[in-house]
Amino acid sequence: MEVIRLRLPSRISRLTKVLAWATLVSNIGIILTGGAVRLTDSGLGCPEWPRCTADSWVSTPEMGMHGAIEFGNRLLTYVLIIISVAMFLAVIRLWSTHRALVVRTIIIGLGIPLQGVIGGITVWTDLNPWIVALHFLASAGLVLIATQLLTRVNAELRNADNPGYRIVDGETNTLTRSMAGVILVTAWASLVLGTIVTGTGPHAGDPNSPRHDFDLHLVTQLHVIPVYMLCAAAVVILVVQMRLKTSGHQRRAAWFLIAVILAQGVLGYWQYFAGLPVGLVWLHMLGSALAMVAATQVFDRYRARYATRGLTKAPRPVSAIA
Repeated sequence: MEVIRLRLPSRISRLTKVLAWATLVSNIGIILTGGAVRLTDSGLGCPEWPRCTADSWVSTPEMGMHGAIEFGNRLLTYVLIIISVAMFLAVIRLWSTHRALVVRTIIIGLGIPLQGVIGGITVWTDLNPWIVALHFLASAGLVLIATQLLTRVNAELRNADNPGYRIVDGETNTLTRSMAGVILVTAWASLVLGTIVTGTGPHAGDPNSPRHDFDLHLVTQLHVIPVYMLCAAAVVILVVQMRLKTSGHQRRAAWFLIAVILAQGVLGYWQYFAGLPVGLVWLHMLGSALAMVAATQVFDRYRARYATRGLTKAPRPVSAIA
């Protein structure tokens, strides 16, 4: 075991950054493939779990496109597990100096199989909309953690010789810090209420799956309340930061959030008035994942306490030092 441990990376490198990017992209990707499962009515394409059917672990030709789509989404879970294990092995030797990175990697690694279990419960309950919502929100939580992980790995890599560099690398004040918190909370509230809208709408994942007995127009109106609050907080940060000595990272995070909000707003109203076509709903799901990324970045750039450790170079052998 000691031989294996010594072969693991002992520094943060470009490989660490690639794996951090892969962690984030793959966790966004499984949201999109899960959306494709629901929007194509393939949610019960594999009617059993963990098997696909009572007699088979994989989809069969008789199950057609729905079985293939659902089974393909299940297979992607294993890709996420491989990436998370690789990410863990890339940072585990840095436990004593970069514990924040290792802990986030562990959370993601444990969260992925938990997601598989929630997915199984979703199948067992015939796509109960509350369980489907939990399935989506768990993925959104993993996207949040993966975004934080990537931000910290990037900061370490860019500041290899600058220990103590803070992610909050520009000026802030009470208002911008408060708005950063409001942005993250309202982004989450928007996602939660968005899942209720989805659970009330027509795309159940299977024609016979249960739906919320809510008025679609009413829950849609409730959904936009935190969205408007998110918009207001983002505009406040954008305006106030112009009077502060903010960093490029802070400004880019704020503008990225504004861009995502505008795109989501256009898609949201377009899909609603167009009768919820599957293509627009799928793009809106992508926008939801990107909104979580953007809100997390703003929160990090205005409120995170993380400072770089600076230990990104492999230690020299004792014989060389001597």
